Amino acid sequence: MATSRVKTIDVDAGLLADTRDAMKPSGEAADAEVVERAMRFYFGRRALETSQAMSGLSEDDAMRVANEELHATRRERRTAA
Repeated sequence: MATSRVKTIDVDAGLLADTRDAMKPSGEAADAEVVERAMRFYFGRRALETSQAMSGLSEDDAMRVANEELHATRRERRTAA
């Protein structure tokens, strides 16, 4: 967890409990960790959706490109070893 700057926020206890249940954090995660993980998930998801919208690719085409890149990376690793 990044600790460069600490901010205090008020979060509804019920919302925090629901988030904790939905995220299923391992062990006894601190409230701050649950909130940070939820924010990273949300903003990561938004970034992905935004980049997909900007690319003009359909979901199927984006998946095809991702799979092609994954296989190319794996081939490079095998030949480099």
